[in-house]
Amino acid sequence: MLFQYCKACLTALGTAAALACGARPSAASVETMPCHGPPTPYRVLVTVEGVKTNHGVVVANLYGPNRRKWLAENGWLAVWQDKAIPGDETICFYAPGAGRYAVVAFHDANADGDLNLGPLGPKEGYGFSNNVRHFLAPPPLSSALFTVAGSETRLTIRLHYPPIS
Repeated sequence: MLFQYCKACLTALGTAAALACGARPSAASVETMPCHGPPTPYRVLVTVEGVKTNHGVVVANLYGPNRRKWLAENGWLAVWQDKAIPGDETICFYAPGAGRYAVVAFHDANADGDLNLGPLGPKEGYGFSNNVRHFLAPPPLSSALFTVAGSETRLTIRLHYPPIS
């Protein structure tokens, strides 16, 4: 039933309406899906893999190449969020320009605006660009940086959840 409803949304109202009612973007619709942020010639499509539930939102934080701002309070260049949908979810945003960037994605399951931390690390699903992981510490910025050079850059970030989440 939901699939038929979303198919009707897609036909009648377009990609944005279908995404709002929970449809997953197809390869063709990803090409035309709306992007977050002020339009620039540089689209970045981040597929976040492994969202566990539909609770809360999936958040993507974009960082520049400045090591002092990496994971610092308000050190990001931009933050976007979309409603959480179990499975894989694609977020599209415009990069400010060509250059080197890093993305942190997380499943803010309680929608409180933060990646909640416990004594052993994140309590919600999280991941970094290039799918880098470090043990008991965030990865260095250099391992998460990717290059935006052309009109479209695609990334995949696999979420990692704590054993009890």
